[in-house]
Amino acid sequence: MHVGLRTVLDAPVDAVRDALLSPSVMVAVTKPFLRYRSRAPQGFPERWTPGTPHPIAADAFGLFPSGDTHVDIDLYEVQGVPVQRDNGGGVSGLFGRMTMAHRMATVDLGDGTTLLLDRLTYRMRPAFLGVLLWPGMWVIWQWRALRMRQLAPTWRRPA
Repeated sequence: MHVGLRTVLDAPVDAVRDALLSPSVMVAVTKPFLRYRSRAPQGFPERWTPGTPHPIAADAFGLFPSGDTHVDIDLYEVQGVPVQRDNGGGVSGLFGRMTMAHRMATVDLGDGTTLLLDRLTYRMRPAFLGVLLWPGMWVIWQWRALRMRQLAPTWRRPA
């Protein structure tokens, strides 16, 4: 199963790419539906480091544990378009029943705006759980799009 979006963000492509590497952006675009917290003693890093998994946990609406997972970022290009892929996987709880691949690609539209392509592909064990979760995942992805459009104008080019 998958959920995805195509949305134009009012920010330059470099600023969007930088923002997508920020744990604070991940947290900001999913709450209140999912509240993420770092499982590392030092908390979230300033930026995700490609190839360095970071343990996290999430609660639905801050109340219902969804389990533990980890963020494991990989950066690459497809036909000149930068892609950020989270190769992380579930460890426990609902996340432990899920295999997922989350990819975000950013395309410079040439006018100071960026096209964001954001797709989460997932499988659940047992499979019917994926079907049951899909409506909620779709709502969260629509919320992500709204929040990213709201936040994008505040993102600046990396120094």
